[in-house]
Amino acid sequence: MSTARAWLLACITILTTVIFAAGLFKVAGTMVFIIEEFGISMTAAGMLMSANGIAATIISLPGGGIMQKIGPRRIVLAALAIIFIGNAAGALSNSYATLLTTRFIEGVGFGLMGLAAPPIINALFPPEKRGLPMGIWSLWVSFGSMFILNMANVITPNFGWRGNWWLVAGLAVVFFIIFGLTVRLPSGEQGPRPGEVTQEKSEAMSLGKVLMTPGPWCLAIGFFAFAIANGSLQAFYPTYLQESLGMDPARANTVTSIANMTMIIGGILTGYLLTRIPNRNHSYFYFIIWIIFTIASIVQYNIPTVGLVVPFMIVYGIICQSLPPTILNLAPEAAATPAMLPIAMGVIMFGQSIGGILTNIICGRFVDVFGSWGALAIPIGICCLAATITAGLMIPIMKKKYASLS
Repeated sequence: MSTARAWLLACITILTTVIFAAGLFKVAGTMVFIIEEFGISMTAAGMLMSANGIAATIISLPGGGIMQKIGPRRIVLAALAIIFIGNAAGALSNSYATLLTTRFIEGVGFGLMGLAAPPIINALFPPEKRGLPMGIWSLWVSFGSMFILNMANVITPNFGWRGNWWLVAGLAVVFFIIFGLTVRLPSGEQGPRPGEVTQEKSEAMSLGKVLMTPGPWCLAIGFFAFAIANGSLQAFYPTYLQESLGMDPARANTVTSIANMTMIIGGILTGYLLTRIPNRNHSYFYFIIWIIFTIASIVQYNIPTVGLVVPFMIVYGIICQSLPPTILNLAPEAAATPAMLPIAMGVIMFGQSIGGILTNIICGRFVDVFGSWGALAIPIGICCLAATITAGLMIPIMKKKYASLS
């Protein structure tokens, strides 16, 4: 496959995943209207966001096994069908309970898409060239959020909050057709035909063997800690800036968004660096990033003066978004065999999903108990320290892997 065609298929895959992120965040842009129509509390409205993450977490491990049997391409098509059903049903819902149920349906599609995209990019590019496309793909949640929040400003006044659901449903149909007609993976990456199981795949289908492989679990712990640290920033940082440093709400939101903007730089820059650093040295790069990010995360809620916040946000965003593409780039090597990659991805994404669910519970509880935002350095620091240790363990794991290949 030519490089140009590989990039074309990667771009189609990336744009397809952006739809799923847009589906996740459409609630954030329309929450006030949903609360008004159904007369629900803020807690109930928050469940519309949490339901998506809970469903994605539940599907992550079995989804990896399913992908191993039918291949990532078919998983994407199934996920697009699921997200269409979830959004169409959500747009037609006439009660909060029905809408909440459709959010769980959407979450299944969201979780499957997060599993399938990295193996597709892995199949399209050789190891030394997949860093940049993986870095760009790692920004899919940011791109989806920016897209739907801006579209909601246009759609909601004209078509109501349900118009955003119909938009995502329509895009799911469009990309089902585009993806289905264009994306074909290299031979051997499609997944077995019905009834066809190679010896390697038969061996890899032992879930127990996959779960005994340390590499994916080390990366899962890293993704868990990343989700805790980054999730706390997205959920609590504007409030921290207001209460601890006296910023007004508008400025606090603007300053926090600086990190989101520099995350785009971080993702693309990291992707470029991964193509320049030999693959056997990616584990060292990953370890160094975690050392820096752990320090930044401990300092995150202990900024002494307002003047340091903006420079910190710039650096934090770049370092923070360096982690996902590096984790995903290490995933194929962390899996014991190529056939184990789908289940290994399930393990890795399971860590991220659990972190996303627990962020609000853990961080909110620490602030309530200690009465201080600075106390968040404890749970975030512990999680990041654990991730740094497991990042260090990836070095001998990768050394052993490459030694066996030489």
